[in-house]
Amino acid sequence: MRILKKICRAAELAVVLFLLAWAASPGAAAVPGLPGANARIGGKTVEIEARYLYYDKRTSIYHAKGDVVIRQGTMELKADRAELNQVVNEFEAWGDVLLRDKSDYLACRYLKFNYVDQVGTIRDGRIFIREKNYYITGKNIKKLGPGEYDVEDASLTTCDAETAAWLIRCKKVHIKEGGYGVVDDAVFAVKDIPVMYLPKGAFPVNTRRQTGFLLPGIGYSDDEGLITKNAFFWAINRSSDLTLYPQTYAKRGIRFGAKYRYVLNEQAKGDISGSFISDKLVDDHPEDYPDADKSRWSFGAHHFQNLKTGTVLKADVNLVSDNEFLEDFPDAFSGSFIDELDNIDAKSDTYLRSLANATHNWERSNLTVDARYYQSLIAKNDDETLELLPEVTFAMLNRPLAGNWLLGRMDNTYDHFWRQEGERGHRFDLHPVVTMPLRFGPLEFVPFLELRETAYITDSPDDEVDGSHSRETMLAGVKLKSVAERVYVFDWWGMDRVKHTIEPHFTYRYAPDVSQDDTPRYDWLDYLPEESNINYYLISRLIGRYPRAGRENEYDYHEWLKVQIGQSYNLIDVADGERFTRNDHHASDIYSQLELTSYGGGLYAKLENRFNPYRNGNDLMTAYLRGRDGRGDFLSLEYRYDREQLEVFTGSTYFPLWSWLDIYSSVRYSLADSDFWETMYGFVYHPQCWSIDFSVDKEYHPNDLTFRVLLSLNGLGSLGNK
Repeated sequence: MRILKKICRAAELAVVLFLLAWAASPGAAAVPGLPGANARIGGKTVEIEARYLYYDKRTSIYHAKGDVVIRQGTMELKADRAELNQVVNEFEAWGDVLLRDKSDYLACRYLKFNYVDQVGTIRDGRIFIREKNYYITGKNIKKLGPGEYDVEDASLTTCDAETAAWLIRCKKVHIKEGGYGVVDDAVFAVKDIPVMYLPKGAFPVNTRRQTGFLLPGIGYSDDEGLITKNAFFWAINRSSDLTLYPQTYAKRGIRFGAKYRYVLNEQAKGDISGSFISDKLVDDHPEDYPDADKSRWSFGAHHFQNLKTGTVLKADVNLVSDNEFLEDFPDAFSGSFIDELDNIDAKSDTYLRSLANATHNWERSNLTVDARYYQSLIAKNDDETLELLPEVTFAMLNRPLAGNWLLGRMDNTYDHFWRQEGERGHRFDLHPVVTMPLRFGPLEFVPFLELRETAYITDSPDDEVDGSHSRETMLAGVKLKSVAERVYVFDWWGMDRVKHTIEPHFTYRYAPDVSQDDTPRYDWLDYLPEESNINYYLISRLIGRYPRAGRENEYDYHEWLKVQIGQSYNLIDVADGERFTRNDHHASDIYSQLELTSYGGGLYAKLENRFNPYRNGNDLMTAYLRGRDGRGDFLSLEYRYDREQLEVFTGSTYFPLWSWLDIYSSVRYSLADSDFWETMYGFVYHPQCWSIDFSVDKEYHPNDLTFRVLLSLNGLGSLGNK
C-alpha cells in the first residue's frame, strides 16, 4: 500500500518541481533563445535548461523544448517538451519524461496534471523506489482526485532482472487513500509463467494500522504433524487493536489465541493475551502428560503506567495450565517475560513468575509495593509454593546525621507470605544503617553499624508454629578500599590513552549469635548466621580513551577488560550457609571473573569460576564467547559446569557465505550425560528479490523432529512457519 501511494506521490512531485520552476512572474522565468535560466522562488533557486525557453503572454503558457532539464535540490526532471498553462492550471510533459529524486525515479511517455483539481494522467509509466527496490509499471495511471487513482495494465516486482523471478500483473487497480485498493484480474507469475489467478481482490491502502487478514503460515513436526497458522488483525481504533490467531495442529487440534493491545495515553499502555486448546495428545499419550488435563491454556497481561503524581505502576502476569505447556508452545507469551524470565527455557527453569509493582520516589526516600506470584513448572500443584502477596518497602536514603561525617539510612519492609500448605504469615523488618566515611589520602575507610528488628506473625495449618515471634540482631564492621591507576600512551585501534586500575577492597563483618529456632523459614532474611568474616577482593580494569573526530578535547571512554577475584574467610568455627560449605571449612570458594568487551561490542567474552580450595576443584564454572562482524558473521559459544547439577555446552552460528546464501546452526549438548539435548541447522537462500529459509530442529528428550520452511518475496511478505 505504501508503494501505490508512492506512485501517486511521484506524479505530484513532478508537478511541484515544475511549479517551483515556472510559477514565478513572467519576466523572471523565461528568456527566449537562451539555453538556460535561474529563478528564485520561495527563497530557493530553480535551474531550468532547454534548447528553447519561451513564455507566451497572450495565452499565459510557458514553453520549453529540446533537452529540457529542471533541477531543484535533489530533484531533477528531464523531458523532450513541457508546457505550463496558467489559465487552466495545467501542466504537460512529452517524450522521454524522467523524474529523479535521489535514487528513486519516475519514467513515462506523457504526463498531464491539474494542480488545482488534483487530477491528472500518466501514460506508459515506470516507477522505481529504492527503499525496497520496487518496480511498478502502468499503461495508464489516472489521478481522479485527492487520494484516488486508477491504474490500468499494472505490474509490480522487486526483481532487477529483465525476466523477473516473480511478478504481479493486474488488468486494473482502483485505489482510494484511507480505504481499500480493488484489484481486477490479478496474476502472480514466476519467470513470466502464471502460477496463480485472482479474479478480484482488495487490500488496505491506509498507511495506518488496518483491519484485515495476515499472511498464513505452515510447518511440520513429528509430534504435532502438519501445523497451519492464520491471523486476523482488527484495528479497533487509534489506541487499541485485537489479533486473533487460530493455529491448527494435525495431532493436537485447534489452538485458539488472541492478543489485545491498548494505549490509554502517552504514559499508560499494555496488552492482554491468552490461548486455549483441547489437546488430543493428552488423551492419546497420558504417560507424557501426568500433570495436564486435556483443556490447556495460557494467560498473560502486561501494563505500564506513569502517573502524574510520580508513581510508576507495572504489572506482568504469566500463567499456564500445566508444567508442559511452555515446552509444547514456547511462543505462548512472545518473549514478554520480565527480568530473569526473559528467554525462558522450559527444560531448566522451575518457576513462572507474575509481578505487580508500584513505586513512588521522593527526593531522599522511596516507597515500593510488590506482589509476586510463582507458578511451579515441576511440582504437580502449587499448594506448597510460597507466594509474596504483597511486599511493602519504605527506604530512606543516606542523609547526614551529624555534619557530613556521619550518615544514616533505613530500610523498612513488610512481607506477607502465603501458601496453601506449610508455614505462612507476616514479617516486619526494620533495618537502620549508620556509616562514617573517612578518607586518608588514597584510602577510603568506612565503619558501619546495622541494627535489625524482625517480627513475625504466623498463620499456618500447623498450630504449633502459630503465634508471634521476633528477632533482634546487629551487624558491625568496616570497609576499606583504594584505587591505584596509571595512564599509558597507546596509539593503536583508535585510542590515544589507556588507563590501568588496581582496586583492592577489604571488609570485616561481625554479627553475634542470636536465637532463631522459632523463626519461620521463608527466605535468606529468616536465618542470619553468626559472623566474624573477612571478605577481600581485587578488581583490575583497562579503560581506553578515544578522541572524537573533529572535536578538540572531547573523548569517548570504553572499558576493555575487567578482572575480579575474591574470597571470604570465617574467623569462627560456625558455618555460614552462603559462603562456607562445612563447619570446619573457614575459607569460602575463591570467586573469579573476567570480562572482555571490544569497542563497538563486536567481541565479548566472560569467564566465571568458583574454586573450592578444600576439594582442589571447581564447584561452578561458566565460559561465554560471542563474536560478530560488520558482514553479519555471528558465533556464540557457552560452557556451563555445576558440580552438583549439570555440565552443558551450547553454541550457535550464523555465516553469510556468499551474497546469496547464509547458513546457521545451534546445538545444546550435555557433557555430563554425553548426550545431545537439541540440534538445529538451516540455510537461507536469498537471490536479489526473494528468499527461502529452511531449517531442521531435532529435540532428543523427548524425540521430536521439526522442519521449517519460510518463503519470502521481498517487499510483499512471507509465507511459511516462522
